[in-house]
Formats: sequence, C-alpha cells, structure tokens
Amino acid sequence: MHIADGLLSPAVCVATGLFAAGAVGVSLRQLNQSLATRTVPLTGMMAALIFAGQMVNFPLLGANVSGHLLGGVLAAVILGPWAGCLALTVVLIVQCFVFADGGLTSLGANILNMGVVGSLGGYAVYATIRRRFAGSRGVIVASVIAAWVSVLAAAALFCLEFALSHPAGSFDLTTVCLLMTAYHSVIGVGEALITGLVLGVVLAQRPDLIHSPAPGAGLISNLGRAAWACVIVSLAVAIFLAPFASEHADGLEAVAAQTGLQQLAATPRVLVLPDYALAVPGTDASSGFWQRASVSVAGVVGTLIVLAIAATLSKWTQSRLASTEGANVS
Repeated sequence: MHIADGLLSPAVCVATGLFAAGAVGVSLRQLNQSLATRTVPLTGMMAALIFAGQMVNFPLLGANVSGHLLGGVLAAVILGPWAGCLALTVVLIVQCFVFADGGLTSLGANILNMGVVGSLGGYAVYATIRRRFAGSRGVIVASVIAAWVSVLAAAALFCLEFALSHPAGSFDLTTVCLLMTAYHSVIGVGEALITGLVLGVVLAQRPDLIHSPAPGAGLISNLGRAAWACVIVSLAVAIFLAPFASEHADGLEAVAAQTGLQQLAATPRVLVLPDYALAVPGTDASSGFWQRASVSVAGVVGTLIVLAIAATLSKWTQSRLASTEGANVS
C-alpha cells in the first residue's frame, strides 16, 4: 500500500507529512522511562521483523493481486502504540530511501496511513475489544479484528487523500474506492491471520513480551535472547521467504493499473536497491536463481539497516532518559 510520488497533490503531501511528523514527535515524547525500559530494546527487532514480513507478498485467490503485512497492530500489541508507530516509521523511511518503495513526497502519507493509523489507531481498536475478552483469547481476538480494521482504515484514508488531491470528475473516484475496499478487505484477512499466528506463538512461548499498559508492568526476562531470536527469524524470512513472494501487483498498484492512476505516478528513483533487488555483475538478472538470490541479499541488507537505525534510536532514547533521571536526582 506504499503510495508513489505523483498520486497525491503537493498540498495533501504537506498536510499528511505534518500530521505524521506530529504523531511521530508525540510517540518519541511518550517513551518515558518505565515504557522505554521495556520497549526500547524490542523496537529494533520488531522493526526488522516487520520489514522482512512486508517483503513477502501473498496472492489473493481468484485475482492477479497480492497483499503484504502492514504490521501496525502486531507492533503495537508487543511494543505498545507509541513505540509501534516509531518501528513502522523506521521501516517506511528505509523502504523509501533505500528501495524506492513509496514516494519521497508521499512519505508522510505512507507513515500516516500505515504507521500512525496502523499502530495508534489499530491499538485503539485492539484495546477497546480487549476489555471484553479475558486472557490470551482476548489478545488474539482483539488483535485479529484490529489488524483487519487497520488495513481497511489505511485504504479508506488513501481514498480520502486521493479525492482531496484531484478535482471532481478527473477520475472515477467511486471505482477507485470500491476497488480499494474490495482488495484490501481480503488483504486485511491475510493481515489478521499473520498477526494472530505470530501473537499466538508469542503467547505460547513468551507471554511477557505482550505490552501491558498497567503501571509498573513490562519487566521481561532474558530480553536479549528474545531480541536475538526475532532478529534471526527476520533474517530467515528475508533470505528464504522473500524471494518466493507473489509477483502480482499489490492492492494499490492493481487499483492504479485498472483505473488509470498509474499515469500519475512519477518514475521511481534509482537508489541503492530499487525494487528489493541487487544487480550482480556477470550474472543473468532474469535467471530465477540470481533473481531470488538478489532479493535475499537485498532483504538482508534492508533488515540490517533497519536494525542499525533502530539501535541508534534506542541509544539516543536511553541517553535522554539517563540525562533526565540524573537531572531529577540532582
């Protein structure tokens, strides 16, 4: 659901960028000491897992369309909504600047739609439903419903942004909205299943990793071991699953092709690893083996970059917390 340059007007890009920047700023401020002690070490590993997961497109049965994990609710349920928003933001920034996945001018809209709405909005839905169901069953039920809703909400927000970007009559907005809703209602099912399966494993193996808003909650045993396990899983997904992702266009790309929106899209920027592939000198790029190998390499590189940025953010946050604590003591 990454929006390319050209689909949204400059005014809408500026407005969504300001909203996204405000939400990310609030998320940073919300990482107080009790929250950061729990979530800062986990943010990097969740960002890496979501980055790798988003590389694996799954096909929609009966249509030449694919979808992929957004991960907003998954991140929020484990990290909490504020850190979840930051994790998605790191992923989207790396995808934009390194892989040209999503436009530069529309980066704010992508962060708003997938990071802010996905994590903050998705968690609000999750928390509301969670109050009605107790125990692990409640976590799964609430997260599955919230994950599905978050995908539809992101699709609906794009429709609103697109409608505000173009004068009435320039495009068939009704068809655009109907197709976005139809495709993403099915993609949301995939999002819900992946979110539920991952959280089911976490609840079975490490239920202490699930975020709790209760005061004083959040002490996690063997946190380093859990983080390293998630990093290894992320790299395994990037290496072994990403090369076999569906080649069908994702939901937004399919809608753009069917409604003529693709004529608005600017030519993708040629950056480090465009389209999640690495050109290997002296090899046939069209060869199935080398094409899959290049995707694996790109996935590993992207995962490591996400980890590096998240680690830097973690150190910065911990440094600020230490400074604040020292000032309070003195």
